[in-house]
Parts: sequence; C-alpha cells; structure tokens
Amino acid sequence: MTNYWIFLVVDHKTDDKIIKAMDVLKDRVKEKFWSLNKGTGNFNRIKKDDKVIFYVGGRDGKKFAGRCTLGSEPYPLRPEQKKLITGYPSLLFDHVVSLKSIELWDEPLPVEDVKEELDFIKKKDLWRAYFRRSIITISKKDHDVIISYLKPNSRSLFKRKSED
Repeated sequence: MTNYWIFLVVDHKTDDKIIKAMDVLKDRVKEKFWSLNKGTGNFNRIKKDDKVIFYVGGRDGKKFAGRCTLGSEPYPLRPEQKKLITGYPSLLFDHVVSLKSIELWDEPLPVEDVKEELDFIKKKDLWRAYFRRSIITISKKDHDVIISYLKPNSRSLFKRKSED
C-alpha cells in the first residue's frame, strides 16, 4: 500500500548566511536524495514508491512546490552524501531516501489557495500549525487535491523520469 507524504523544507542556516528553502529544495532534487532524521515521526512507515509533495516553508514559502516518488527505503547517510548537505537543520540528519520521478513546479501552489479542501487541516484558520513537522502523512485524496490545482500547462523546472 502506497503512503502519501508532505516533506517540508525550511530556510537553512550556516555560520555566515541563510539559504532559502527553495534553494535547499532545488539542491536536494538535483542530488536525488532527501535527508531526514531517524527520530522523525513516521520514519518507520516511509517506503519505496511512496508519493511525496514538497512543501517550502521559510520567509518566501508556505507553498507546495513539487512532487516525487521515493526510490528507496530510508538508509543511513553515506559520507559522499553528507558532503553535499549544507546548513542547519539538515546537517543534523542521519538518514536519507532516494528520489525519483521528481518535479519542481514553475508556479508553486500557495497553501492558502487549497487549504479549505485538505482534510488533514482540521482548523482552516490555524493551517500553519499543521506544517510544524518535517514529514506529514496525508491521504491519497489530499494528495490528489493538491495535484488537481496544477495548471494544465504548468511546466516543471526540474523533471527526471523514473529510474527503477
């Protein structure tokens, strides 16, 4: 059975700068892996072929920005992957999942535009509170609602075909 997730990314901090969440997301999809913490809720339920919607938080965010399919179960972060991770909080993470069938949308979808139709957001006026975890489980229905808001001619900034 396929699980459906929202993976959140926020602005990252280094010693001397802030990396915007959208730039962190672009870097993660370019490298085709998502870093996560073994202590994250639902970590043990994540599996290959699950479907993910990317949520960009941070100052310029509060938008759904793309989607992918998971290409692996979570596994320990490899040294070569660790070298590719920049900024806090990702530097604290110890596991990754590989990504496939990746899309980043040229027109991210503001949560404000779709929140009324999402079942996992129970209190619509407090919707921001539902995006305080790094991994959110959602229903197939919520996943499909978000996807339905994509414009028919919306193009992807980044798209890779499945690599099974």
